[in-house]
Formats: sequence, C-alpha cells, structure tokens
Amino acid sequence: LSLLGTKSGRDLDKLALSGLIAEAANCVAAPVYTQADLAIECRKVYWQDLDPAHFLDPTTHRHYPQQDYHRIYFGEILAIAGSQRYES
Repeated sequence: LSLLGTKSGRDLDKLALSGLIAEAANCVAAPVYTQADLAIECRKVYWQDLDPAHFLDPTTHRHYPQQDYHRIYFGEILAIAGSQRYES
C-alpha cells in the first residue's frame, strides 16, 4: 500500500515496482494478483466523488494538499476466490 496507494501510475510502472503478478479475473475485466490470499470481483453499481464540504474532521483536508479528492465506488460482488485459509 505504501507504493500503490501513494504513487501515480502516470509517473511510473507501479506494478513492475511492486513485484505483483497480474492475471485475468473470472468475472470482470480487471486483474487479480497471483500473490493475493483473497480476491473479490465486483461489478460497479455506483460512484461518487468525495465532497470536501462533507468531511466531519477538519484535519482530513491535510491529506489532500492538491485538493485531488478520491472517488468512492460501490459494487455488487460477483465472485470471491481465496486461499485455503478462507475455506470453511
């Protein structure tokens, strides 16, 4: 997360730097990663850009010095695949 969550893919090849190996998912057109213990595939059903006027904690703004607020997605789970530790 320290690499993927803080660097832009426009500036560098995050996947190559992370060492993650992408493979095709079963139900969606996005990759899953070989190293993942758990993969949850979702179909997007809703999105919304975060509105800074709705932050309840005024210190939240310091995490967005360039005012590049995130977009939040909600999805319908289509498939779940996990390692043996997730089997019941």
